[in-house]
Amino acid sequence: MGKQTFNRRKKILSILLLLSLMMSVTTALASAKNISNPHSDYKTGSKDDAKDSYKVGYGTRDYKIGSQAGAQEGCKLGYKAGNEDCLKHGQIGVLTKIPAPDIKDKWTNNYKIGYNEGFKKGYTTGYNNSRYKCLQKK
Repeated sequence: MGKQTFNRRKKILSILLLLSLMMSVTTALASAKNISNPHSDYKTGSKDDAKDSYKVGYGTRDYKIGSQAGAQEGCKLGYKAGNEDCLKHGQIGVLTKIPAPDIKDKWTNNYKIGYNEGFKKGYTTGYNNSRYKCLQKK
């Protein structure tokens, strides 16, 4: 009976130790993520959000929003293209050219730059994920 309670305590302590380790790693990564972006001029919830959109650089509000929007659109189009290439060519077909995104004239310059870069990253991610899933099925 004594050995069973010792094993139970050992299991409980190992689970608690594992949870505390996971929490410390998670908080360390979250704090390192905030420190690692030296170009960030954007502060959430500040009253100067409108002023931030006129700054030039990668830390601006317009750039970040454009990058997210471009990545979402690029991922959708890349996923479709990757699936079509996989079905047509199998393993032979590869991505040769990323199409240009539709950029509107009324967007700010930083938004356009962010949208374009986000679109390229999202397109390649969606394309590769689609081809990988398709080739796994074959």
